[in-house]
Amino acid sequence: MEGADVVAAALRAGHRPQAVFLREEAAGELCERLGLDPASVFVVTERVAARISSLETPADVAAVLPLPPRRSLASVLGPASGYDLLVVYVDGVQDPGNVGTLLRAAAAFGASAVVTSAGCADLHGPKTVRASMGALFGLKVFPEVALAEVAGQLPEATVYGLSAHGGSPISAAALRRPAVLVVGAERAGLSRAALAHVTEHVTIPLSPLVPGAVESLNAGVAGAIALYEFSRRSAGAFEDPSRRTGAAQEG
Repeated sequence: MEGADVVAAALRAGHRPQAVFLREEAAGELCERLGLDPASVFVVTERVAARISSLETPADVAAVLPLPPRRSLASVLGPASGYDLLVVYVDGVQDPGNVGTLLRAAAAFGASAVVTSAGCADLHGPKTVRASMGALFGLKVFPEVALAEVAGQLPEATVYGLSAHGGSPISAAALRRPAVLVVGAERAGLSRAALAHVTEHVTIPLSPLVPGAVESLNAGVAGAIALYEFSRRSAGAFEDPSRRTGAAQEG
């Protein structure tokens, strides 16, 4: 993973990197800012940073983390987990930018877990991690799991399929919890396997003021809007971040 914000997010979530590479120009400031263990830090030249990085312009910091142990769905979605669950199911979304955006939105709007189908972008791939801005590290994630298994663990849940057209307007839907929100790829939509378990279709209506301006929203944007709507309906919803004392500036 690369970037100070991404590494900081991983550290906040309790992950400990096996190795951290700091560009020599920024090494002192970053080591102090991130609270890094000097034993795991390697200061590298610009040339070495360029070889390590997958970016055109290398970030000031890159880190290596072990993959987390794979957990069972039952450990998170079992009967003892409560009835306020919201699970995001990512169905066949191959673009890592969209998957990363969904992860970031899931963290921002309080989703309980993110589950992906087979064929989705790698949750731990470099582009996905960057697009999530490190939000991945604070989430419960389950790659390559069939929706049938998720539905089986949550028999009381409503399974909402996010559709570009033809569903109930999301602002008018009941959005009951426990819930599974299924988000498919923009072009392909929801797979047949997913559709077999969807109990209610919801749609984000586009503005009637500019008919035909766009055909649909991409998976990351649509999923983020739907997650916001779930969060807005929750008890005590939405504190204005600008009213928090010392609120951090968000990028």
